[in-house]
Amino acid sequence: MARILLVDDNQDSRFAVVETLRKLTDHAIEEVDSGPATLERVRRNDYDLVLLDVQMPGMDGFEVCRRLRADDRTRRLPVLFLTATHYQVESRLKGLEVGADDFIVQPISNQELVARIKSVLRVKALADEIRQHNTELESKVRQRTVDVEKLANQLRAERDILRETFDVFDEGMSLVGPSGALEVVNAAGRRLYDSPVRSELESLAREAIEKAVPCDASVMHASRAYLARAYPVSGGRAVLSVRDVTQDRDREVRRLQAEKLASIGMLAAGVAHEINNPAAFVLANIEALVGQMRAIEEKVRELPGATTSSTAGEVGAVLFEATAMLQESKEGMVRIHRIVRDLGSFSHADDDSTAPINVNAAVESALTMLRNELKYRARVERDLRATSAVRANSARLGQVFLNLIMNAAQALDESGIKRNIVTVRSFEDGGDVVVQVQDNGAGIPAEVMPHIFDSFFTTKPRGVGTGLGLPISQGIVRSMGGEITVDSRPNVGSIFRVRLPAVAAPVAAGSSEPPLPVHGYSRRRILAIDDEALLLKAYRRMLGDMHDVQTAVGAQEALRVLANDRQFDAILCDLQMPDVSGAELYGTVRLRYPGLAERFIFVTGGAFSADAKRFLEESACSVINKPFRVEELLTMIESKIEASVAAGDRPPADPPVAVA
Repeated sequence: MARILLVDDNQDSRFAVVETLRKLTDHAIEEVDSGPATLERVRRNDYDLVLLDVQMPGMDGFEVCRRLRADDRTRRLPVLFLTATHYQVESRLKGLEVGADDFIVQPISNQELVARIKSVLRVKALADEIRQHNTELESKVRQRTVDVEKLANQLRAERDILRETFDVFDEGMSLVGPSGALEVVNAAGRRLYDSPVRSELESLAREAIEKAVPCDASVMHASRAYLARAYPVSGGRAVLSVRDVTQDRDREVRRLQAEKLASIGMLAAGVAHEINNPAAFVLANIEALVGQMRAIEEKVRELPGATTSSTAGEVGAVLFEATAMLQESKEGMVRIHRIVRDLGSFSHADDDSTAPINVNAAVESALTMLRNELKYRARVERDLRATSAVRANSARLGQVFLNLIMNAAQALDESGIKRNIVTVRSFEDGGDVVVQVQDNGAGIPAEVMPHIFDSFFTTKPRGVGTGLGLPISQGIVRSMGGEITVDSRPNVGSIFRVRLPAVAAPVAAGSSEPPLPVHGYSRRRILAIDDEALLLKAYRRMLGDMHDVQTAVGAQEALRVLANDRQFDAILCDLQMPDVSGAELYGTVRLRYPGLAERFIFVTGGAFSADAKRFLEESACSVINKPFRVEELLTMIESKIEASVAAGDRPPADPPVAVA
């Protein structure tokens, strides 16, 4: 049932229409007789159709329709015009212009009137249904739009979180499309793609896509090492992961370097041990020969007519020359001893222990090691004034100075040896000790200066430099609380400064001068144990005039001697012996003859194993290094015995024997 508003100023016409509709339909019919009344009624009520007469006084039907269409509330309300025949054409045209839906030309049959009204109402119902569907669809679209926007916001938030998460990683991550374009990339990956290694990364991604297998590559950029890996994924794309492996590589290099140094150290210690053993008895024999030559010279002077005989004069001259030669040989052996000692200090570069040391000793050791390298390149000037100690590892600090002095020498042109100078200075500066290594070479170029402490960076030819000397030296100095700095000027030279904090502590043993000789010794009984028979003979020659010396070749023979005779004031024992070491012999003697254990003086040519070093630290036994001078050995024997007497371990010795 529809609600219809009939508008006509003629009451008879309204009556006819109302009667027809009431008889033939069930629609509700309301009536008004003017245009203004129509507008007022539709504003207050909802209608499904307006039957509107065209000719009305005041406001005609066309104006009413125009106003209905102008109002948003009524612009969709169907309007069916009632018009007379003679106005048919004009009414239709004007009605279409103002928005009428149809025309009923009077007079009209009742059935046609009902059919026309039914048709318009059907169109309205369809239009209302469409509008309702549109409204529902718009509502659904709005809701879906809201849902999509929420989802988009969520996706954007997740994307931002994912990007922030990936940007935290130092590892470059990127998704590379089939064309090579970056589809997704984090900050680290973007930096790498904006660097010169982009072509290598793109090539790696293409390789992984083409082969459909993960591919790896190593790339270098700005002294940094990267491991890149590309994984093929669906859609002809590749996930590219780039990891900075500089620290891993440096750690591996340091490990290999440490192993290399340890191997070199073991070799150096072994060489030092093998040199020191023969050097010990050679030096002892030279000293004995010097004594014998002096004795022969005394005998020659005592011969009758020695002061007037030309033969005696010639013999004296020969003896003097021979004595001078022996003295020079002795000085040569002392130099060998010093070189081997310095070599031995570098053999313990893997030892992390520190002690207060004087930097001058480490500098001198480095200069000794580089003597041959320097003498063909430059003149070395020393100005070592530092007296304060620094807490450091002597071997590692020596390695630093070795690297710096070697670099200074290699920075000089060999053809200019006459003008080349390497200057090494040490001095105090405030609370620090500074060691300065200076050369007068070409200097370091400005573009190279920022990279000199980068691992593997080197300007030297392949095979000459590894690019590790300065980085390792910097690490060593920093581990000791110091710093390395450098100043360089083109065509003037470079100055490297090692600055270490000074410590108020006595300098570690080993950097002081040898003890002064003692000119009187009490006669003692000495047992000398060594696997070198020639060294045992040298002991008898060196000590025979002052002490009673008995020898034993190896530990087993020494135990047999001690089983029968234990009246020895001191026991000289080699630390490194085959079959049974000096430490093992000491342990056995300590169990069997406890009183003799405190009389051991260990003699070593170096090559301390970890067990040997631990034994010496724990036992606190006296140690003397080969080769040694007679005075050093005699002084140590006397000091050992005096300490035992003072502790009540044995009775006082016989009166001292004078030594020339």
